[in-house]
Amino acid sequence: MTQSMIGFLVAVAVLLAAAFVFARRYMRAHSGESMSQWLDAHHMGWMHHRH
Repeated sequence: MTQSMIGFLVAVAVLLAAAFVFARRYMRAHSGESMSQWLDAHHMGWMHHRH
């Protein structure tokens, strides 16, 4: 593997690990909320944007 490819894979792994840590921390802090309550509180219209 080339050095740039290894660097890219390491960067992706670090980003995934950080996202996992933040998601676990957030879920632990907001464990009392159900997912439907969370979705109601956080408008997600941007996800349904038509391209």
